[in-house]
Amino acid sequence: MGMWASLDAMWEMPAEKRIFGAVLLFSWTVYLWETFLAQRQRRIYKTTTHVPLELGQIMDSETFEKSRLYQLDKSTFSFWSGLYSEIEGTNKKQGCKNEEVLAVLGHELGHWKLGHTVKNIIISQMNSFLCFFLFAVLIGRKELFSAFGFYNSQPTLIGLLIIFQFIFSPYNEVLSFCLTVLSRRFEFQADAFAKKLGKAKDLYSALIKLNKDNLGFPVSDWLFSMWHYSHPPLLERLQALESSKQD
Repeated sequence: MGMWASLDAMWEMPAEKRIFGAVLLFSWTVYLWETFLAQRQRRIYKTTTHVPLELGQIMDSETFEKSRLYQLDKSTFSFWSGLYSEIEGTNKKQGCKNEEVLAVLGHELGHWKLGHTVKNIIISQMNSFLCFFLFAVLIGRKELFSAFGFYNSQPTLIGLLIIFQFIFSPYNEVLSFCLTVLSRRFEFQADAFAKKLGKAKDLYSALIKLNKDNLGFPVSDWLFSMWHYSHPPLLERLQALESSKQD
């Protein structure tokens, strides 16, 4: 009874207070969720100190440790770590051979051939139309402005900020996750297209070199990866290419 009474009391609050409370609750939920994911990934960086068996043939211990420490520092001091890495590593990148560059181009050609670019443009335009349509519907709601302290005025610029930054936050989080899932699917499809062109072996080696050049850490927490990575982790892409490479 106590819980239901509290919910009834909350529902009887003025609309502007309910809106502000919902925005505040969601903001803290997202913050705690992102912190939880970041801590899971940092645990991977800290505990994975040796090259996994499946990576033994494609990555040496020195490169693995450099990547691990870089990503660990980056998660704490992202800007300065990235700046230092770019300066310190400018002349140490391996680059790709011509055959590997062609394999990467075959992958990008797959995005074009399979219509991924057009699909992304359509999704972007539909999202823009929906957002501005909802903005037109919501901009006249006085309770939105009252929730943020604007009781006697409704500035359009403030309304734009409130609606797009706060009211759309749940929608943006869901959309971002769906686009991440779709992007990963597109990457696998483009890799498969490169395989059909007979470039599996060269794409395999190119992905490894690109990962090394960018100090990418090949081991990731599955939940962090699923939520944040628009491209599949290196190991998953290599496993998908492995059979064709051997053939």
